Amino acid sequence: MKELYLCNLKKARESRGITQVRLSVELEIAQETISGYEIGRICPSVPVLLKIANFLNVSTDYLLGRIENDIPIKSDISNVENQLLFDFKNLNEKNKKDLLWYLSALKNKNI
Repeated sequence: MKELYLCNLKKARESRGITQVRLSVELEIAQETISGYEIGRICPSVPVLLKIANFLNVSTDYLLGRIENDIPIKSDISNVENQLLFDFKNLNEKNKKDLLWYLSALKNKNI
């Protein structure tokens, strides 16, 4: 089994009436790539995994088979905020401190 095998992708896609072709168009990737994700032949990158989850309105845990519940996600966090959180988590401690300093400076800026 691949590290990011999307064992519930097909089920989530079909239950929403979405074809592989439509999903591939929405994500701007080849239909063959979607097929590869569904059968575990290839693994999506984390940004693609997030795009799929957002488009299908399911959690990444559901797509990966870690949970069985595909109840749509309700969140007041935007995609931009999610990306910021993801990027922040991947920074080293010094860069996190630098970024927090920069954010503080931006907040205090009078423009």
